[in-house]
Amino acid sequence: MVYLDTMPLRFGHFRVLITTAMGQFLGAAVATLSGVLIPLLAIVQHHELDSVTQGLIASMELIGIMVGSFVIGKLADKDGYLPFLRLSSILVFIGALVVYVTGSIDLLIHSLFVMGFGIGGDFALDSDYVDEVMPKRWQETMVGITKSFSALGNLSAGGGFLVLCSIEWTAEIWRQIFLFVVFLSFLMIISRLFFFKSPGFLIAKGKFDEARQVVKAMLGPDVEIPPSYLEKTSSSNGAKVDLFKGEPLQKVIFSGVPWGCSGLGVYGIGIFLPILIMSLGISGFDTSKSGPLGSVMNSVNLTFIISWVILIGFIAGLFILHKVSTVKQQFYGFLLAAAAVLLLLLCYLFKWPAAISIAAFVLFELALNAGPNLTTFIIPSLVFPLDIKAEGAGYAAFFGKFGAVIAVFSFPILMKLGGVSLALVVSVAVLGLGAFLTYFYAKKLGLEK
Repeated sequence: MVYLDTMPLRFGHFRVLITTAMGQFLGAAVATLSGVLIPLLAIVQHHELDSVTQGLIASMELIGIMVGSFVIGKLADKDGYLPFLRLSSILVFIGALVVYVTGSIDLLIHSLFVMGFGIGGDFALDSDYVDEVMPKRWQETMVGITKSFSALGNLSAGGGFLVLCSIEWTAEIWRQIFLFVVFLSFLMIISRLFFFKSPGFLIAKGKFDEARQVVKAMLGPDVEIPPSYLEKTSSSNGAKVDLFKGEPLQKVIFSGVPWGCSGLGVYGIGIFLPILIMSLGISGFDTSKSGPLGSVMNSVNLTFIISWVILIGFIAGLFILHKVSTVKQQFYGFLLAAAAVLLLLLCYLFKWPAAISIAAFVLFELALNAGPNLTTFIIPSLVFPLDIKAEGAGYAAFFGKFGAVIAVFSFPILMKLGGVSLALVVSVAVLGLGAFLTYFYAKKLGLEK
C-alpha cells in the first residue's frame, strides 16, 4: 500500500497532467493566432483595421476566459469538476469549427469569446485538479508544468502557421490555421470522456468512499488517501465563505491583480508582438518575401523564435521553484520584465541596433515566464482552502484576465495615441505595479518568506 501524498509518480499522474493541461496549450495557441490574424485581416480587407476592431479581435478570447473562469469556477465547487472540464473542451471545439467553416469576421469575434469561455473553465480547474492528485514533493512542479504547456501552445501555433505558409502563402490562410485548434480540441473532448471525477471535490463533500475508488482507478489499486486528507472537509462547516471581505479578499487581490499585470506582457505585448516587431523596424530572417505579406511573415518568424525563449523561461522557472519562495520568484520576475521593457523603449527612442532590441525581448520573455506568468498560476492553489479552491482560482483568473483584457484592448489605442513609446511606458508602469502588489499583499498575508 502507498499513500497519495508520498507515492512515486506513475502513468496516471501524467495522464491527469496532460488531460488538464490541454486548456493551457490551446489558450496560448489561440492567443498566438489572434496576433497573426490582425495584420492578415488588414491585408485581406486592403485597409488598416480600426483600433477598436483590433482590440476586439485581440481581447475577445480573454473576455471569454474572464467570464468562463468566473462562472465555471463558482459552479464547479457545487457540482463537480469533471462535467465542466468536458463542457470546456466542447466549447473550444465549437468555436474553432465555426471560424474554420464560415471565415466570417463577425463570427470570428463571437467564436473567440466561446473558445475563451471554455478555456477559462479550464483555468479555474486545471491547477487545482493537478495539485490535489500529485505527491506533495511534486505538487508545485506539476502545477508549473501544467502552465508550461502554454509555451508549447505558442510554439505549435507559430510553427503550424509557418508550415502552412510554406505550402500556400496568402492572406486568406488565417482560416486554415484554426483547423489545428479544431483537431486538438476534438482530442481533448475524447480524453475527457474517459476521465475521472476530482478526488479533492469528493473529499470536500464528505464522499470519502467514492474518493478512494476514484484514486484507485486513477493511480492503482494499492493507492490509499492519507488520513490527513480525509480531514480536509469543508473548512466553512457549510457556511458561505465571502471572498470579498477580510483575509479572503486579500487572497483574491494577491492571486488575481498581479495576474492581471502579468497579462499585459503575456497577452498585450504577446498578441501584438508581430505588429510591435514591425513598428520597431526589426527584420526577420526570411527576406525572400516582400511587401505587406513579407512583413507579416518576417515578424512571425521572429515571434516563433521568441516563443522558444518563452519555453526556456518556463523551464528555468520550474528549476527555480524549490530554490526560492514563489513570492520572491514572482516579485523579481516582475522587476526584470519591467527593466527589459524599459530597455526596449530606450532602443526605440535612441535608434539603438536591432540586436539590442532582440536581446531586450529575450530578457523580457525569460523574466516574465520564469516569474509571474508561471507563479500567478500556482499561487491560487496555495492560498485557497479545499472547499473553495475552484471558486478562488476562478476569481483569480477572472481578475487576472480582466487586467489582461484592459491591456490588450488598450494596446492598439495606446499605439495610435502615442505610438510605440507610449505603449511601452505604460507597460513598464503596469509591470512595476505587479511587483509592488506582490510584495505588499504577500507581507500582509505572511507569505513573504
